[in-house]
Amino acid sequence: MQQTTGRLFFALWPDDDVARRLADTQSPLEGGRKTHARDFHLTLAFLGVQPCENLPELRRVVEEIEFSALPLVLDRYGEFSRQKVVWAGISSVPEGLPQLRSRLLAMSALQRLSFRREAGFVPHVTLARKTHAPVSNFEPIPWRAARIALAESVGGEAVPRYRLLACRDA
Repeated sequence: MQQTTGRLFFALWPDDDVARRLADTQSPLEGGRKTHARDFHLTLAFLGVQPCENLPELRRVVEEIEFSALPLVLDRYGEFSRQKVVWAGISSVPEGLPQLRSRLLAMSALQRLSFRREAGFVPHVTLARKTHAPVSNFEPIPWRAARIALAESVGGEAVPRYRLLACRDA
């Protein structure tokens, strides 16, 4: 029987200052399950469960991808209402963000890794689950997104809920 990983994804990981400011945006959220500050991330590509033998190739993608720090500004609440997920989003997507995502997907495909292609890309950082977005927005959070990671969801009640398997700074 083939051993598999937990759910994997490529993401941009914020520094401590951005994570602290994101945690501050959670205060108006009522109820629900808030994301722990160490778990904040912006998913670039969801890879799902993978055979463990794919881990070296996925780590290599993180080590070898060329990218520069991206100037992002998290400036609005958003909501995936069906899933009851509230997130912090960016109103103006820099050109480099979808390009970085495309390069990650292309490099993964070259390694013959299988994963689900998502129809739309909504860049966001999940703030909480099982709640609703407040009406007002928050003070914009500038983020020089310079850390890319391969992460694994460890699930359950663990905090942090995600484990970094590989990461690199621009």
